Amino acid sequence: MSEFGSFPLSSLAEALGGIGLFILGMKTISEGLQRLASNRFRGMVEKVSRNRVSAAFIGTCLASLLQSGSSAAIIVIGFINAGLISLYQALAFLLGTSLGATIAVQLIAFQISIVALPAIFFGILLKFFFKKRYLVNIGELILGAGLIFLGLNVMESGFAPISQTAIIRSINDYVFAWRISAVLFGALITFLVQSASAATGITIALCGSGLISFPDAVGLVIGSNLGIAMITMLAALSGTMVARRAAYINIIINLLAVFIVLLLFHLFLKTVFFFTPGNMDFLVDITDFSTLTPDKFLLPRLIANAHTLFNIFMLALFLPLVGFFTRSAQSFSLNRGDVGNLAPHPQYLDLRVINTPTIAMLQTRNEIRRMTEIACSMYDDIVRLLYKFDLKVVRLVNQKETTLDALQQQLSNFIILLSRQQIDFENSIRIPVMLHIVNELEELGDVNIAILDSLQKKKYEKIHFSIHAMSDLKKLAAAVGDVIKVLDKGEDFTLDDQDKAVLLSNAISDLKQVIMNGHVTRMKSGQCTVEAGLLYNDIVTSFVKVSDHTCLIIKTWRELE
Repeated sequence: MSEFGSFPLSSLAEALGGIGLFILGMKTISEGLQRLASNRFRGMVEKVSRNRVSAAFIGTCLASLLQSGSSAAIIVIGFINAGLISLYQALAFLLGTSLGATIAVQLIAFQISIVALPAIFFGILLKFFFKKRYLVNIGELILGAGLIFLGLNVMESGFAPISQTAIIRSINDYVFAWRISAVLFGALITFLVQSASAATGITIALCGSGLISFPDAVGLVIGSNLGIAMITMLAALSGTMVARRAAYINIIINLLAVFIVLLLFHLFLKTVFFFTPGNMDFLVDITDFSTLTPDKFLLPRLIANAHTLFNIFMLALFLPLVGFFTRSAQSFSLNRGDVGNLAPHPQYLDLRVINTPTIAMLQTRNEIRRMTEIACSMYDDIVRLLYKFDLKVVRLVNQKETTLDALQQQLSNFIILLSRQQIDFENSIRIPVMLHIVNELEELGDVNIAILDSLQKKKYEKIHFSIHAMSDLKKLAAAVGDVIKVLDKGEDFTLDDQDKAVLLSNAISDLKQVIMNGHVTRMKSGQCTVEAGLLYNDIVTSFVKVSDHTCLIIKTWRELE
């Protein structure tokens, strides 16, 4: 055996190979399950009810299907960003995904190494020698299971000699001197392998080989949830404010659960033993769990049950508090300067009142008003970028655009459903007008994004505008801002407001002509490059479009009244 000093390098290579086989097995079985489920499960997730219990159940099924709590959590973040689920639903989903990962862990705990090689053989046979899709997918499942069991067996045999070396024992005593160290190490492993079930499988191999003690293994298992929470937070960083809030609250929930279990660690271990079948005579009058060495064949089941019981405890404790966390979400504002609630799903619409047109119309108006506020604040952010480029503001503008797109789709669907109800003549003629306003607000957001794209191009491609050009742009932005202020006033527009907006728009058209004349003069004199000139023209045109769309929205609101 090749060694470096007293350290068995061949055993380390064997252990690493076992980890590779294990992760490959997890990936293979996950892909097989996803193909078997097709897109039906996605549709079920999209249509999940607002009930927290059903949302948690769907989250559990999703994590079980993917064989990965992290993959399920990332999908949930995607649904939040798309506006398909609310913060309330998302928190219940995330709690459910933690529990769903335990099903894969329980499968791993069986450690049926004797069937590993036959499973690999039959899995490959079905996957590569049959043409029927469902047989190929089943073969992929069997192959994945075989690789998992083989990987665990190779890992354990590789880790066993390593655990006997003095250097590893001293490192082990140092790293796991405190219980929280095991928890953080478990979070790190989970973060690296991107799967709580895979991390738990590695923990089973580490404990089975004697590299770590059973209490430390339980600490690692508890920490795996923190690792998933960190992955979720990472996935939410570039998402909407609601997604970031959901991920932030999810981390708080996991930290609280870990703190409570560590506080009652001995009681938790006794609970794990109580719910694990086997000979428990050695537990009688035991007081020092650090010296606890359960039967090697019992260890995988104990570790898997610790993972399951921890997630059941977290779900039972925090699922009833989902409403409280949702109501308290305003305290977790992760972006200063956010205007209003930018959740990409309606806050006022309720399909249950669609049969009561009077209330449904009121809800629709409130949601359109919210959409208007977001569009107006979006323009204010664009003006801020004109004066000083800030990546945080760029992200906020993109988030508002995502919200406007989602609200347009969902408001349009609601208005169309409302049009099919028995409503009076006065409200029936308002419906197409409201639909028109919704579409115009979304287009206003698109024009703002066009300005943003131009400003980003100017920044990243280092395109320079002269002092006079920037001065003219700021004058134009301020003039358009006056029209936006009229729209931001509220939906109760008077004829004077409409006339004021028209006068401002006409003044903006005149200002555009003056600005473009100066721009042509600068280009002729060589003060402005062709590339800068084209970009400048795009920005000026977009600002004028903002004014035109705003005037049209104000006019349409007047028609609605």
